[in-house]
Amino acid sequence: MIPYSTQQVIAQSDFYLETELFYVVQASKVHTPPLHRLICRDEKEITVITTEAGLTDLDIIDRNKEQWRLFVINCANPFYCVGFLTAISTAMTNAGLDILLTSTFSRDLVFVPQQHSSQATELLQQLGFRQQKALQPVA
Repeated sequence: MIPYSTQQVIAQSDFYLETELFYVVQASKVHTPPLHRLICRDEKEITVITTEAGLTDLDIIDRNKEQWRLFVINCANPFYCVGFLTAISTAMTNAGLDILLTSTFSRDLVFVPQQHSSQATELLQQLGFRQQKALQPVA
């Protein structure tokens, strides 16, 4: 069960859907890191989430077949909201949606397969999030 305090934070939080499509790839080399939305390195691999324009900057080993849409969640109380990500992931799971979920210092990023973006928008609104207009991509 999601705590009431979490429901209050959700009601004060918002999201927007980025206009670009994203691709998830495993790369052996990233030539220009600022071109990409997310780069994650561990002892096994480099995973990059990027736009179509960013694909040519990578030495690609493998690529997920999906096109992904990005929901940027602006949490009203980052770091201190028990169940916040659980509420999002549970709603998506119960609807049968695959997601990629990660966080930055002040935001949560939810990647959803492109064909499910309308459904994911409705789910976030049903949870109580307010939808904002998408920001223009950074050049």
